Amino acid sequence: MKQILIAIIVTLFTEAAQSETKPYKGKTHQIPGKIEAEHFDEGAPGKAYYDIDKKNLGADYREATQVDIEKRTDASNGHGIGWTRKGEWLNYSINVKESGTYIIKMPVASNKTGGLFVLEIKSKAICQPINIPDTGGWDKLKLIQSSEVKLTKGQHIIRVMMLSEGKSGSIGDIDYFNFIKK
Repeated sequence: MKQILIAIIVTLFTEAAQSETKPYKGKTHQIPGKIEAEHFDEGAPGKAYYDIDKKNLGADYREATQVDIEKRTDASNGHGIGWTRKGEWLNYSINVKESGTYIIKMPVASNKTGGLFVLEIKSKAICQPINIPDTGGWDKLKLIQSSEVKLTKGQHIIRVMMLSEGKSGSIGDIDYFNFIKK
């Protein structure tokens, strides 16, 4: 009974926190489509994102945020997220145009083997944990993918949850998430 009560409280807290976020610049991400990693939802720490460091270790790309956004000449939008650590997370408001199975393609970088992260909706993983490989350096993006991602039509909030660091001491750098319908 105690475990059920704890699960209910965690679920209510998670849903309440997610409802207190707004899409980046008021635009919900459309799926299929590309989501720039640095375009996570707007809102307070613990509501739209959680970052272990209280200060952005990277570039001033958007309003004040603790999320570590890095300037990258090789990134699709000139920026990405970096300095990722276990327990950190980012929310993205999305609209799935059609239910089905998707592939997510992601340019990532890591010097040595990176760590694991997963994408969730309402605290339930929508893909297998994703491992960031050694790409040959922090300045070398490599395209990886996750297949068999099941999404249902409608409005959702995807949470990118950082699970564990790798030999690099980080999860890795992420440029974007490109959702392609199979």
